[in-house]
Amino acid sequence: MALLTSQQISRLSVGLLSRSLVLPSTVSRIAGAEYTGPNGGTTTVSVPQPGTSREQVTPGATITYDDVTEVGVDVSLSHLYHAKRITAEEMTYELVNFGAQILAVQVDAVARGAEDQLAAAMNGLTSEGAFALSASDADTIAMLLEARQALTVANVPSGDRFLAVSADIATRLLTVEGFRSVDQAGDNSALRDATIGRLYGFTIVESNGLTAGTAVAYHRSGFAFANRAPAGVAYATDTAVFSEGGISLRHIFQGQPDILSDASVVSTFAGAAVVDAGRVYKLTTSAT
Repeated sequence: MALLTSQQISRLSVGLLSRSLVLPSTVSRIAGAEYTGPNGGTTTVSVPQPGTSREQVTPGATITYDDVTEVGVDVSLSHLYHAKRITAEEMTYELVNFGAQILAVQVDAVARGAEDQLAAAMNGLTSEGAFALSASDADTIAMLLEARQALTVANVPSGDRFLAVSADIATRLLTVEGFRSVDQAGDNSALRDATIGRLYGFTIVESNGLTAGTAVAYHRSGFAFANRAPAGVAYATDTAVFSEGGISLRHIFQGQPDILSDASVVSTFAGAAVVDAGRVYKLTTSAT
């Protein structure tokens, strides 16, 4: 087996990774550079609070000045990794394709871990509405309209609205008469691949990161997702830091001659948080 370099591995990882992440493509992203410095991997997102207009009843009368306020939301990064020690026996006798047998598993694990940071923020929300345990078109439509109305009443913009659903809720939606699917032709992006349709202004995406019986309606600005590749390391035999398809990763390959083995490690920093609960509305089934 010809050994791959980290740069070659990086190019292979890109294709694997682009098919792994869905939810981060639907929310606000925080640039990785904002996590540098003495903040310890945590940054604060400033959320402007709505103001109220006043009326000058009498021309020339003294007007009232109001404060413009913001609320800070902290987003912290977790260090996610997958490490594999490869013995001399494995390298010599067992491995035929390092990328397919080792790296594919590592990239998939770390990518799913990164997305799970955002899924956990969604799963942790309190349910505000419930689908009936027994699915029906009338109930499904009524609950989606309830979520739509809640966002509209909260002055959430009509664009960039998403509905992230678990697999069972996706099945429920796909049976609704009049559900409009999205043409998949000509675009193989992760978001497009996961989009199962549009209904009532929502782009509906399916994610296995969500707990069964869950649907989360939200505007892109309702959540924040942050991701950054760890810094390169001097001790590694071979290392690469790369960013593609909306996520950054680091791969290190390090020889361990004292145990006649090699170590392959893929890792990333990722974190997510609810930024504005007023731009989010969670639905679950009655049994959830």
